[in-house]
Amino acid sequence: FFFAQLRPRTLPKADAAARCGMSALAEAEAACAPYGNEPSRCGFELSRSLLLAVRESRAHRPDLVLKFGQYLLRSHAGRLGAEVWAMYEQVYIALLHYGRRPRAAGSGAEEPSEEMRLASEYYSLLAARFPDSMRVKRLEGMMWEAKGEYDMAMADYDEILEEEPNNLAALKRQVALLRARGKPAEAAKRLPAHLQGVGADADGWLE
Repeated sequence: FFFAQLRPRTLPKADAAARCGMSALAEAEAACAPYGNEPSRCGFELSRSLLLAVRESRAHRPDLVLKFGQYLLRSHAGRLGAEVWAMYEQVYIALLHYGRRPRAAGSGAEEPSEEMRLASEYYSLLAARFPDSMRVKRLEGMMWEAKGEYDMAMADYDEILEEEPNNLAALKRQVALLRARGKPAEAAKRLPAHLQGVGADADGWLE
């Protein structure tokens, strides 16, 4: 599947004592620091390793993803091979983070931000390449959320759950969206179904 993570290539060796106890992400950031955290100076290998570390650690670092991911997609898309699709997804989610805006009641149409325009472009590429993917459908729902079109987002997640009732990602998005919209009672009703589908989800129990 196109989102399967690939193992990062070896980073340049650093002092063993300094690396002791370092997370892969911290190690990757430390390797980029001598180059001023400038993607073009870090080059393909370091930039790719950094974003793989972000992805594997599930860290919320849209700043790094946007900066290094756009560099890789613009300058080295061909070298990424099949991994390019995972990179499009990763950068797409970071773009939504910066482009999202709440939709005021009764507000008219607004000019989309540059981030949202680019996110739409990346979504179109993913949807064209994987037209039947429920994962790509979830990405569409996330875009509706970022635009403040919450009913459209819920419709996408409902469609996913009709096809895949135990789709954890869609269940979590629905619960989070209901809570964000001030509907904790409805979110609480859906949470047991979420936990029944994946009983080992510690984040869900904590909520």
